[in-house]
Amino acid sequence: MPIAIKDSHSKLTAIIEPSDSVYIASCPELDLVTEGDTTNEALSDLIEMTIDYAEQYMEEFDQFSKSPNRASHKDYILEIHQKKAKEKVRELFI
Repeated sequence: MPIAIKDSHSKLTAIIEPSDSVYIASCPELDLVTEGDTTNEALSDLIEMTIDYAEQYMEEFDQFSKSPNRASHKDYILEIHQKKAKEKVRELFI
């Protein structure tokens, strides 16, 4: 099993693994998982899902930022919300 040491708390991790005939993309910092036919498609879908999640988080900020399983997402969400554009959000992934 590969091990990755993350030295920055402002970056998001994209883990992309093959599974049957698709690729599974996950972001452990935000508990998001999606899939795509190619690695690029899986990453692109993960980025779109990240943006959608950030929008929902901001709409329900008081509730989400106090939730035990979502409060730790707050700093990432604020960074994503500030970037907004897909290309800029992509830069947050290592």
